[in-house]
Amino acid sequence: MTATAPLFSIIIDNYNYARFMPYAINSALDQDYPGEYEIIVVDDASNDHSREVMLSYGNKIKPVFLEKNGGQGAAFNAGFAASRGELICFLDADDLFCKNKLSVVAETAARHPQAVLFYNKGSMINKSGTVLESLFPKKSLNGNIREKILAHGETLFPRTSFLTFRRSFLTRVLPCTPYLNRIDADFPLQIFAGILGEVVRIDEPLGMYRIHGDNWFLNYEVMTGNLETCKKFLRRTEKEFYYINTKLKELGCSEHVDLLKHRFHRRNMFIFNQVSWWRYITYALTNPNFNNLKDRWSYLMFGVRRRLEFNANAAK
Repeated sequence: MTATAPLFSIIIDNYNYARFMPYAINSALDQDYPGEYEIIVVDDASNDHSREVMLSYGNKIKPVFLEKNGGQGAAFNAGFAASRGELICFLDADDLFCKNKLSVVAETAARHPQAVLFYNKGSMINKSGTVLESLFPKKSLNGNIREKILAHGETLFPRTSFLTFRRSFLTRVLPCTPYLNRIDADFPLQIFAGILGEVVRIDEPLGMYRIHGDNWFLNYEVMTGNLETCKKFLRRTEKEFYYINTKLKELGCSEHVDLLKHRFHRRNMFIFNQVSWWRYITYALTNPNFNNLKDRWSYLMFGVRRRLEFNANAAK
Protein backbone atom coordinates (compact mmCIF):
# COMPACT_ATOMS: atom_id res chain seq x y z
CA MET A 1 0.00 0.00 0.00
CA THR A 2 1.36 3.39 -0.98
CA ALA A 3 1.47 6.63 0.98
CA THR A 4 -1.54 7.78 -1.03
CA ALA A 5 -3.76 5.11 0.48
CA PRO A 6 -7.33 6.50 0.48
CA LEU A 7 -9.14 7.44 3.65
CA PHE A 8 -11.98 4.99 4.36
CA SER A 9 -15.14 5.62 6.32
CA ILE A 10 -16.89 2.56 7.72
CA ILE A 11 -20.52 3.43 8.49
CA ILE A 12 -22.22 0.94 10.81
CA ASP A 13 -26.01 1.30 10.98
CA ASN A 14 -27.68 -0.13 14.06
CA TYR A 15 -31.17 -0.62 15.45
CA ASN A 16 -31.56 -2.85 18.51
CA TYR A 17 -28.57 -5.03 17.62
CA ALA A 18 -26.58 -4.45 20.80
CA ARG A 19 -26.04 -8.22 21.06
CA PHE A 20 -24.24 -8.30 17.70
CA MET A 21 -22.76 -4.82 17.44
CA PRO A 22 -19.45 -5.52 19.26
CA TYR A 23 -18.60 -8.16 16.66
CA ALA A 24 -19.26 -5.70 13.83
CA ILE A 25 -17.25 -2.90 15.47
CA ASN A 26 -14.39 -5.21 16.38
CA SER A 27 -14.21 -6.55 12.82
CA ALA A 28 -13.88 -2.95 11.63
CA LEU A 29 -11.22 -2.14 14.23
CA ASP A 30 -9.26 -5.28 13.32
CA GLN A 31 -8.54 -4.34 9.69
CA ASP A 32 -5.04 -4.93 8.33
CA TYR A 33 -5.29 -1.78 6.20
CA PRO A 34 -2.16 0.37 6.67
CA GLY A 35 -3.91 3.59 5.73
CA GLU A 36 -6.26 5.78 7.74
CA TYR A 37 -9.89 4.88 8.35
CA GLU A 38 -12.69 6.00 10.61
CA ILE A 39 -15.58 4.05 12.09
CA ILE A 40 -18.93 5.84 12.38
CA VAL A 41 -21.67 4.00 14.26
CA VAL A 42 -25.19 5.34 13.78
CA ASP A 43 -27.80 4.24 16.29
CA ASP A 44 -31.33 4.63 14.94
CA ALA A 45 -33.03 5.34 18.29
CA SER A 46 -32.61 1.82 19.66
CA ASN A 47 -34.45 0.81 22.81
CA ASP A 48 -31.96 -1.86 23.90
CA HIS A 49 -28.51 -1.17 25.41
CA SER A 50 -26.90 -0.13 22.11
CA ARG A 51 -25.92 3.30 23.48
CA GLU A 52 -23.91 1.75 26.30
CA VAL A 53 -22.14 -0.59 23.88
CA MET A 54 -21.20 2.29 21.60
CA LEU A 55 -19.98 4.57 24.38
CA SER A 56 -17.79 1.77 25.76
CA TYR A 57 -15.52 2.14 22.69
CA GLY A 58 -14.57 5.70 23.59
CA ASN A 59 -12.74 7.55 20.83
CA LYS A 60 -12.17 4.39 18.78
CA ILE A 61 -15.45 5.11 17.01
CA LYS A 62 -17.50 8.17 16.15
CA PRO A 63 -21.00 7.61 17.61
CA VAL A 64 -24.06 9.22 16.08
CA PHE A 65 -27.36 8.94 17.96
CA LEU A 66 -30.62 9.64 16.12
CA GLU A 67 -33.35 11.03 18.35
CA LYS A 68 -36.15 9.42 16.33
CA ASN A 69 -36.22 6.09 14.55
CA GLY A 70 -36.00 6.79 10.82
CA GLY A 71 -34.91 3.48 9.34
CA GLN A 72 -31.86 2.49 7.35
CA GLY A 73 -32.12 5.44 4.96
CA ALA A 74 -31.95 7.93 7.82
CA ALA A 75 -28.94 6.09 9.26
CA PHE A 76 -27.18 6.24 5.89
CA ASN A 77 -27.81 9.98 5.66
CA ALA A 78 -26.54 10.67 9.17
CA GLY A 79 -23.50 8.43 8.81
CA PHE A 80 -22.47 9.92 5.49
CA ALA A 81 -22.90 13.47 6.81
CA ALA A 82 -20.50 12.64 9.65
CA SER A 83 -17.93 10.95 7.41
CA ARG A 84 -14.75 12.20 5.72
CA GLY A 85 -13.62 9.20 3.68
CA GLU A 86 -12.97 8.98 -0.03
CA LEU A 87 -14.29 5.40 0.06
CA ILE A 88 -17.41 4.61 2.10
CA CYS A 89 -18.06 1.08 3.38
CA PHE A 90 -21.47 0.29 4.85
CA LEU A 91 -21.78 -2.39 7.51
CA ASP A 92 -24.99 -3.54 9.17
CA ALA A 93 -24.50 -3.97 12.92
CA ASP A 94 -25.27 -7.70 12.77
CA ASP A 95 -22.67 -8.44 10.06
CA LEU A 96 -18.87 -8.65 9.95
CA PHE A 97 -15.94 -7.58 7.81
CA CYS A 98 -13.06 -9.91 7.04
CA LYS A 99 -9.68 -8.62 8.19
CA ASN A 100 -8.51 -7.72 4.66
CA LYS A 101 -11.69 -5.97 3.52
CA LEU A 102 -10.27 -2.44 3.28
CA SER A 103 -6.93 -3.54 1.85
CA VAL A 104 -8.49 -5.49 -1.02
CA VAL A 105 -11.04 -2.76 -1.78
CA ALA A 106 -8.29 -0.10 -1.80
CA GLU A 107 -6.20 -2.10 -4.25
CA THR A 108 -9.23 -2.66 -6.48
CA ALA A 109 -10.19 1.01 -6.34
CA ALA A 110 -6.68 1.99 -7.42
CA ARG A 111 -6.99 -0.24 -10.49
CA HIS A 112 -10.44 1.12 -11.36
CA PRO A 113 -10.34 4.89 -10.74
CA GLN A 114 -13.60 5.48 -12.62
CA ALA A 115 -15.66 2.96 -10.64
CA VAL A 116 -18.28 4.30 -8.21
CA LEU A 117 -19.24 1.04 -6.50
CA PHE A 118 -17.22 -2.01 -5.47
CA TYR A 119 -19.03 -5.09 -4.22
CA ASN A 120 -17.54 -8.26 -2.82
CA LYS A 121 -18.70 -11.76 -2.07
CA GLY A 122 -18.80 -13.27 1.37
CA SER A 123 -20.20 -15.93 3.68
CA MET A 124 -23.47 -16.47 5.48
CA ILE A 125 -23.09 -17.18 9.20
CA ASN A 126 -25.50 -18.04 11.99
CA LYS A 127 -26.00 -16.37 15.38
CA SER A 128 -22.85 -17.88 16.82
CA GLY A 129 -20.72 -17.11 13.76
CA THR A 130 -20.62 -20.58 12.21
CA VAL A 131 -20.38 -20.43 8.42
CA LEU A 132 -23.56 -21.66 6.74
CA GLU A 133 -22.73 -20.86 3.14
CA SER A 134 -19.64 -19.44 1.50
CA LEU A 135 -19.31 -17.34 -1.66
CA PHE A 136 -22.60 -15.52 -1.38
CA PRO A 137 -24.21 -14.38 -3.66
CA LYS A 138 -24.09 -17.30 -6.08
CA LYS A 139 -24.92 -15.12 -9.07
CA SER A 140 -24.05 -11.46 -9.59
CA LEU A 141 -23.93 -9.08 -12.51
CA ASN A 142 -20.80 -8.47 -14.49
CA GLY A 143 -20.08 -6.79 -17.80
CA ASN A 144 -22.71 -4.35 -19.10
CA ILE A 145 -24.45 -3.84 -15.78
CA ARG A 146 -26.47 -0.81 -16.88
CA GLU A 147 -28.28 -2.66 -19.66
CA LYS A 148 -28.93 -5.67 -17.46
CA ILE A 149 -30.42 -3.53 -14.71
CA LEU A 150 -32.72 -1.82 -17.17
CA ALA A 151 -33.72 -5.19 -18.65
CA HIS A 152 -34.75 -6.78 -15.33
CA GLY A 153 -35.16 -4.02 -12.73
CA GLU A 154 -32.69 -5.48 -10.26
CA THR A 155 -28.95 -5.50 -9.62
CA LEU A 156 -28.20 -8.93 -8.09
CA PHE A 157 -25.58 -7.14 -5.98
CA PRO A 158 -25.18 -8.42 -2.41
CA ARG A 159 -26.59 -6.69 0.64
CA THR A 160 -25.45 -3.56 2.45
CA SER A 161 -22.38 -4.93 4.23
CA PHE A 162 -20.73 -6.03 0.99
CA LEU A 163 -20.88 -2.59 -0.68
CA THR A 164 -18.27 0.19 -0.91
CA PHE A 165 -19.00 3.49 -2.68
CA ARG A 166 -16.86 6.43 -3.75
CA ARG A 167 -17.66 9.61 -1.89
CA SER A 168 -17.97 11.54 -5.15
CA PHE A 169 -20.87 9.26 -6.14
CA LEU A 170 -22.67 9.32 -2.79
CA THR A 171 -22.47 13.11 -2.77
CA ARG A 172 -24.66 13.05 -5.89
CA VAL A 173 -27.34 10.67 -4.60
CA LEU A 174 -27.47 11.30 -0.85
CA PRO A 175 -29.31 12.25 1.25
CA CYS A 176 -32.00 9.73 0.37
CA THR A 177 -35.64 10.12 1.38
CA PRO A 178 -36.01 8.20 4.66
CA TYR A 179 -39.79 7.77 4.25
CA LEU A 180 -39.23 5.76 1.08
CA ASN A 181 -36.03 4.11 2.32
CA ARG A 182 -36.71 2.90 5.85
CA ILE A 183 -35.61 -0.59 4.83
CA ASP A 184 -33.53 -1.88 1.92
CA ALA A 185 -32.04 1.61 1.51
CA ASP A 186 -29.02 0.21 -0.28
CA PHE A 187 -31.10 -0.97 -3.25
CA PRO A 188 -31.68 2.49 -4.78
CA LEU A 189 -27.97 3.24 -4.34
CA GLN A 190 -27.16 0.04 -6.22
CA ILE A 191 -29.50 1.00 -9.06
CA PHE A 192 -28.06 4.52 -9.29
CA ALA A 193 -24.49 3.20 -9.33
CA GLY A 194 -25.24 0.61 -11.99
CA ILE A 195 -26.93 3.12 -14.29
CA LEU A 196 -24.78 6.20 -13.65
CA GLY A 197 -21.31 4.75 -13.23
CA GLU A 198 -18.90 1.85 -13.39
CA VAL A 199 -19.34 -1.01 -10.95
CA VAL A 200 -16.62 -3.53 -10.08
CA ARG A 201 -17.16 -7.00 -8.63
CA ILE A 202 -14.62 -8.45 -6.20
CA ASP A 203 -14.89 -12.23 -6.16
CA GLU A 204 -12.86 -12.59 -2.96
CA PRO A 205 -14.99 -13.15 0.18
CA LEU A 206 -14.54 -10.06 2.35
CA GLY A 207 -17.52 -10.13 4.69
CA MET A 208 -20.03 -12.22 6.62
CA TYR A 209 -23.81 -11.84 6.51
CA ARG A 210 -25.39 -13.03 9.75
CA ILE A 211 -28.69 -14.95 9.70
CA HIS A 212 -30.37 -14.80 13.09
CA GLY A 213 -34.12 -14.89 12.53
CA ASP A 214 -34.78 -11.14 12.43
CA ASN A 215 -33.31 -10.41 9.01
CA TRP A 216 -35.83 -8.39 7.01
CA PHE A 217 -34.37 -9.42 3.64
CA LEU A 218 -34.90 -13.12 4.28
CA ASN A 219 -37.96 -13.19 6.49
CA TYR A 220 -40.22 -10.46 5.18
CA GLU A 221 -40.41 -11.70 1.63
CA VAL A 222 -39.85 -15.43 1.85
CA MET A 223 -40.41 -16.83 5.32
CA THR A 224 -43.59 -14.88 6.23
CA GLY A 225 -44.92 -14.39 2.71
CA ASN A 226 -48.65 -14.54 3.43
CA LEU A 227 -51.07 -12.48 1.34
CA GLU A 228 -50.93 -9.46 3.60
CA THR A 229 -47.13 -9.47 3.53
CA CYS A 230 -47.16 -9.75 -0.27
CA LYS A 231 -49.50 -6.77 -0.44
CA LYS A 232 -47.25 -4.68 1.82
CA PHE A 233 -44.20 -5.68 -0.19
CA LEU A 234 -45.97 -4.72 -3.43
CA ARG A 235 -46.82 -1.23 -2.15
CA ARG A 236 -43.36 -0.71 -0.71
CA THR A 237 -41.73 -1.67 -4.00
CA GLU A 238 -43.98 0.74 -5.87
CA LYS A 239 -42.86 3.58 -3.60
CA GLU A 240 -39.22 2.56 -3.89
CA PHE A 241 -39.27 2.55 -7.69
CA TYR A 242 -41.11 5.87 -7.72
CA TYR A 243 -38.26 7.28 -5.66
CA ILE A 244 -35.63 5.70 -7.92
CA ASN A 245 -37.10 7.09 -11.12
CA THR A 246 -37.75 10.52 -9.62
CA LYS A 247 -34.14 10.70 -8.44
CA LEU A 248 -32.78 9.56 -11.81
CA LYS A 249 -34.74 12.34 -13.48
CA GLU A 250 -33.38 14.89 -10.98
CA LEU A 251 -29.87 13.69 -11.82
CA GLY A 252 -30.49 14.37 -15.50
CA CYS A 253 -30.72 10.70 -16.46
CA SER A 254 -33.15 9.77 -19.24
CA GLU A 255 -33.34 6.09 -18.23
CA HIS A 256 -36.46 4.78 -16.51
CA VAL A 257 -36.40 1.56 -14.47
CA ASP A 258 -39.56 -0.41 -15.31
CA LEU A 259 -41.12 -1.69 -12.10
CA LEU A 260 -42.96 -4.52 -13.87
CA LYS A 261 -39.61 -5.98 -14.95
CA HIS A 262 -38.71 -6.53 -11.30
CA ARG A 263 -39.38 -10.25 -10.82
CA PHE A 264 -40.74 -10.09 -7.27
CA HIS A 265 -43.06 -7.20 -8.07
CA ARG A 266 -44.33 -9.05 -11.14
CA ARG A 267 -44.93 -12.10 -9.00
CA ASN A 268 -46.93 -10.09 -6.47
CA MET A 269 -48.92 -8.47 -9.26
CA PHE A 270 -49.68 -11.98 -10.52
CA ILE A 271 -50.85 -13.05 -7.06
CA PHE A 272 -53.45 -10.26 -7.05
CA ASN A 273 -54.64 -11.00 -10.62
CA GLN A 274 -52.88 -8.00 -12.18
CA VAL A 275 -50.65 -10.15 -14.40
CA SER A 276 -51.88 -13.05 -16.52
CA TRP A 277 -50.86 -16.68 -16.07
CA TRP A 278 -49.14 -16.66 -19.46
CA ARG A 279 -47.06 -13.56 -18.73
CA TYR A 280 -46.09 -14.79 -15.28
CA ILE A 281 -45.07 -18.30 -16.32
CA THR A 282 -43.20 -17.06 -19.40
CA TYR A 283 -41.30 -14.52 -17.32
CA ALA A 284 -40.48 -17.09 -14.64
CA LEU A 285 -39.07 -19.49 -17.24
CA THR A 286 -37.03 -16.92 -19.20
CA ASN A 287 -35.63 -14.57 -16.53
CA PRO A 288 -31.86 -15.28 -16.27
CA ASN A 289 -31.42 -14.00 -12.71
CA PHE A 290 -32.32 -17.15 -10.80
CA ASN A 291 -29.47 -19.07 -9.18
CA ASN A 292 -30.69 -22.46 -10.33
CA LEU A 293 -33.73 -24.49 -11.37
CA LYS A 294 -34.82 -24.95 -7.74
CA ASP A 295 -34.97 -21.18 -7.17
CA ARG A 296 -36.89 -20.70 -10.39
CA TRP A 297 -39.40 -23.40 -9.43
CA SER A 298 -39.84 -22.01 -5.91
CA TYR A 299 -40.51 -18.55 -7.33
CA LEU A 300 -43.06 -19.93 -9.76
CA MET A 301 -44.92 -22.09 -7.25
CA PHE A 302 -44.97 -19.41 -4.53
CA GLY A 303 -46.90 -17.15 -6.88
CA VAL A 304 -49.28 -19.91 -7.96
CA ARG A 305 -50.10 -20.93 -4.38
CA ARG A 306 -50.70 -17.38 -3.23
CA ARG A 307 -52.85 -16.56 -6.27
CA LEU A 308 -55.05 -19.59 -5.67
CA GLU A 309 -55.31 -18.55 -2.01
CA PHE A 310 -56.23 -14.99 -2.95
CA ASN A 311 -58.91 -16.12 -5.40
CA ALA A 312 -60.31 -18.60 -2.86
CA ASN A 313 -60.62 -15.86 -0.24
CA ALA A 314 -62.22 -13.48 -2.76
CA ALA A 315 -64.85 -16.08 -3.63
CA LYS A 316 -66.02 -16.47 -0.03
